[in-house]
Amino acid sequence: MRVMIVRKADVKTDKDIVEYLKDWPEFERKVYVAAFKIPRGKVSTYQRVAKMAGNPRACRATANALHKNPLYPIVPCHRVVRADGSFGGDEKRAAGRRKHVREEGVPIKNGKVDMSDDIVFG
Repeated sequence: MRVMIVRKADVKTDKDIVEYLKDWPEFERKVYVAAFKIPRGKVSTYQRVAKMAGNPRACRATANALHKNPLYPIVPCHRVVRADGSFGGDEKRAAGRRKHVREEGVPIKNGKVDMSDDIVFG
């Protein structure tokens, strides 16, 4: 995993993300740009982010890219969930992402995001 030191003030647009990650694979850059667009208080799914990145069948690749997100919290990967609203990965990390989205105003029921139309982005 590559370590980057990036100040939030330095990354304000999609182009900034692409510039910071110019040596990364194109698909991963597109995933980070797509996740960057998810507003506070909303979530998206791995499938929707994959589609925004240009490859709707690349759900697993999207999850893998977000797992190694070098620009967190600038690129809010915690806002990407499974299609059923659950949080993937090990329970400790899932609990952390669940906490973050709850703090951002996303409704959680039984440990999952309430996947209503007004909460899901993309």
